Amino acid sequence: MYKQVTLEISLKPFKQTSDDYIKSVCQKIFRQWYPLLKDAETASVMLWAADGSEILDYAGNDEDRFEWACYIGNANSPLSSGEDLSRSPHLFKHLYMENPPVMTYGILKKIVSELKKEGKRVFPDKKILVGHTFDIGPEFAISDFKYNRHKEVCTGTKLDTFGFVDCTATLNADTRPYAAYPNGIPEGTPIGLFFGKQTNEFLADMGMDFIWFSNGFGFSADPWSLTGKVFDGEKFHPEKLTETRRKVFEFWKNFRIGCPDYPIRTRGTNNTVGIDYATDAVPIYDIYNGGFNIDPPPNSPWAALNDNYGLEIMGHMTRIAELPGQDFLFRYYVHDPWWQNSPWHNRYGCEPMDIYMPASVYRIDENGNVQSAENLSLLSIDNAFGNMPDACVNEPLPHLLKAIKDKGDAPAPLVLLYPFREYSTATNESVITEMYKGDNYICEAINNSLPLNCVTSTDNFLKQDLSVYSRSILVSPIPENPEVKEKLKGYVENGGKVIFYGTKARQSEISDINTPFADTEESPKKIRELLAEFGIYIDFKVYDEKYKTTTMTMVKRDNGIILSSYNQTTALDMYLKFPLGAPIFIGPSAIIENSVARYNLGVSNHLECRAFVSQKDGVVTMKEKPPVNRKFRRRLQITGLKDATACFFAEKYCEKDIFVGTETEMNLDPIEFNGFKVVTDEHGTYYKAEHLTGDFVFSMPFPEYVK
Repeated sequence: MYKQVTLEISLKPFKQTSDDYIKSVCQKIFRQWYPLLKDAETASVMLWAADGSEILDYAGNDEDRFEWACYIGNANSPLSSGEDLSRSPHLFKHLYMENPPVMTYGILKKIVSELKKEGKRVFPDKKILVGHTFDIGPEFAISDFKYNRHKEVCTGTKLDTFGFVDCTATLNADTRPYAAYPNGIPEGTPIGLFFGKQTNEFLADMGMDFIWFSNGFGFSADPWSLTGKVFDGEKFHPEKLTETRRKVFEFWKNFRIGCPDYPIRTRGTNNTVGIDYATDAVPIYDIYNGGFNIDPPPNSPWAALNDNYGLEIMGHMTRIAELPGQDFLFRYYVHDPWWQNSPWHNRYGCEPMDIYMPASVYRIDENGNVQSAENLSLLSIDNAFGNMPDACVNEPLPHLLKAIKDKGDAPAPLVLLYPFREYSTATNESVITEMYKGDNYICEAINNSLPLNCVTSTDNFLKQDLSVYSRSILVSPIPENPEVKEKLKGYVENGGKVIFYGTKARQSEISDINTPFADTEESPKKIRELLAEFGIYIDFKVYDEKYKTTTMTMVKRDNGIILSSYNQTTALDMYLKFPLGAPIFIGPSAIIENSVARYNLGVSNHLECRAFVSQKDGVVTMKEKPPVNRKFRRRLQITGLKDATACFFAEKYCEKDIFVGTETEMNLDPIEFNGFKVVTDEHGTYYKAEHLTGDFVFSMPFPEYVK
């Protein structure tokens, strides 16, 4: 189960601010999400009260009102009249309800207190945390601070003509009293120092436990852009790297001077580590190693908005290749409390692809151990009207629970070797050009069906025993570090499998390593096609070319493979063949033609594979069967074998001790082998038999019956 679950919520459900009404909302929060929270160590609630300007404006007075996120649409746009309601919510805003309540700091403090009290009542043995948010843009609440009194801090990308807060900005003088600056703001005060001191006062007075930096704050003032201070869209400016890096890093130091102890959670940008550095010199390696007590950014929620799951998966992998602490986060987009947008219903169509695919992203640490996200955050549990519909809890909930149950426990079939340190400390144009092109290339390769969702950093790779990757294919940019290159060369010479990618101009740098190379100037499909050199064939027939091919992830789990996938269209045939034959998933039938399986799958899929079959043709299916016999805990039946070679991977605890029988033998003790023999080789430990025809049942015993 998840170690920590964070429920993100705006103040819109608190449609009245009486004590009884606040209590009733808090009770509903913990009642609705009880099945997800009950096994977690920590239950957190993260409040989207406004846009963070309530922290910037805070003067220490409970009775002061603050602007809050009581609108639908861009809060800093004009208030709509009746005829404007159907026009773009970027041009106009409207109130989410008639006469929304007034919010004061005292009311906010009361909400925090009641959340903690109710959480502790329901879960007396759990840690109950409440945190607050700060956003850089104009979307969520009216901000007099950002867009009137201190416009100088908004130097980044503009949304609807309003700028984003740049964490490297300095403030003009201001005589208004603030909680941490009762005599006003001195000229030239760094935004990081001012915000840090204000945050420290605000969190302490409100009884809160952590702060969340939203939409790239602390990393980039251009969180959604492929350009920035270092890359203008046409040319890189490496001469700006050092100073831009220094200024961003100074923000973190200044914030920690003002707010030394409260934990920081981060959203990050929509991009990868390499793209962020090549465009905006984001010094993420230095930030992670700066002792700032932060959590790394999770997966971006933008895949729901633009269907770019390749960017979501690649961005997430690059940011968890190294960690600033022990954990990382998976974040799921249930509702949007500011825009009329509830992704579970109207972005995903009640399909769980954006649960299973990003939740399947995992990493390999310096000791060769695998790690998946064990912290979960839900954006958000209320919708734009302040409602918390049961359907948007009950429908995604089983998938959220299954995603953590099915996390990887061994390196995936493909592992990204990512130069995390090299890519976020570079100083020359050739390296930033390479990382920019390479990261974009892998994003598009994943969008074009490269099943890449497992990562390790080059620094960790140098510490690892290479036997970790005996059953994986490494995918690596041309190494920047000579030690990494030498270790990869030795790995290949000893039978290891590597696919390099990079610009054609640099291919000569790996000419002494005998492995196929993907040119980042070519089609992103190329790297997937190169997998055939290692026995993995993935191809498609798409009946409407305006759609992309399947996006997919694969994890190794309990001696099997779990494939999660997303199809933009179901008018698509997927063809698969692995080194041991056609993969046979539990559930959907495989139409086999010359040992290649053709599948017609749904929009979203989460499938377990334990069998591979080589035969000329036919329809092969594997399904769960009731155990019936009390000796067995699980039985899987395969049908449609015709003079086939079949390989079956039992669960780890019984990988050498299963029984194989026919359908008619199901109520008896099955025949122990039925022609199958245990094999252990570079593919793992499995049962194998040749020249099989008919149907067979693989029976896995309860642990007490394993020899």
